Amino acid sequence: MTDTSEAVPNFEEMFANRFTEDDKEYQGYLKCPPETPPIIEEWNSRDGGKQRNRGNRLQDLTEKM
Repeated sequence: MTDTSEAVPNFEEMFANRFTEDDKEYQGYLKCPPETPPIIEEWNSRDGGKQRNRGNRLQDLTEKM
């Protein structure tokens, strides 16, 4: 069997500069402008979502009045 200390590289040394000023890839990412969030139109129903999953029961009542 191999010794785990020999088989597994020292990740502390490998990633010592990760997310620091020395991490070129991360610094390039920070310079990019933030992406705009997606816009979802009409995500809210007429009743404000309060009657979700109740079928047309309330609609039927208002039509009878």
